[in-house]
Amino acid sequence: MKRIAITMGDPSGIGGELILKAFSSMARQSIPVVVGDLAVIKTLQKTLFSGKSFVFQNFHEGNPGDVEFVDLGLVKNPRFGVTDPAYGAASYQYIVEALKLAFLGDISAIVTCPISKASIHSAGIDFPGHTEMLAHYSGVKDYVMMMANRTMRVALVTIHIPLREVPMAISIEKILRCVSITHSSLKAYFDIKEPHIKVCGLNPHAGEQGILGSEEEAIREAIAAARSIGMHVDGPFPADTLFHRADCDAFVAMYHDQGLIPVKTVDFERTVNLTLGLPIIRTSPGHGTGFDIAGKGLASPSGLMEAYRVAEQMSAKNLLTKPHP
Repeated sequence: MKRIAITMGDPSGIGGELILKAFSSMARQSIPVVVGDLAVIKTLQKTLFSGKSFVFQNFHEGNPGDVEFVDLGLVKNPRFGVTDPAYGAASYQYIVEALKLAFLGDISAIVTCPISKASIHSAGIDFPGHTEMLAHYSGVKDYVMMMANRTMRVALVTIHIPLREVPMAISIEKILRCVSITHSSLKAYFDIKEPHIKVCGLNPHAGEQGILGSEEEAIREAIAAARSIGMHVDGPFPADTLFHRADCDAFVAMYHDQGLIPVKTVDFERTVNLTLGLPIIRTSPGHGTGFDIAGKGLASPSGLMEAYRVAEQMSAKNLLTKPHP
């Protein structure tokens, strides 16, 4: 039976609570392997789930259907809802450990619970987020962040950069790369034989024929290049009217909020973050650490459960190498 790693995320966030709440739903066609700190889980069991019994087996010692645990022993007395360099360092180590398991072939996918970028940075770890970290250690320069739920999928040309830098970061090559990786991943992981992709413009009204901006010219050239090699790609479309009807297999947005606002508005709890183009499968809930509700028993496990389901779906394809067009 395949194993799928679940990294606990920031120890001060809602990751541990999500894992405990999703406990009974995760073991299906695979064995979940939680990578984190057992002390955090035990603290949450005592404070939020008294009277309930949760049993984690050691890694590779459980029976099929058990939830296994890799305890790194980095956090002894967790505090919830705080930014802390030690917690940033711990969440980073959970990811590194899961990557080791993936590269050794011990797991078929990684599901990541949310990390705190502030805690990560305060620990001296210079990555904007999970996506860039996973790509770096996978030795990959061409990768795509996609947010997806059961209604729509949205891939991003640029990710975690300031809005003022977006126009300069958009190029024909970068847009074409995003479209190509999205196209090949839809075919490889979701059995879509002829993917249809729609591409956003950057400016209001998609530039209004250059009156409101000239970046759409690069977008048009990238779309033309994609079409020339047989991809079904349309655009650029004004972003304010594009998302009201999910009539394609994926949308491509130019920047973070342009794409994430519509997909999260449609179905926030079941929106999943996918990193495409890696030699490993990675999914994550589409929300953050929830510091404001951490340790209070209020977090919904829907996002984690959906991320795990999608990871199972993708890993069932037995594709642990980067998909190609």
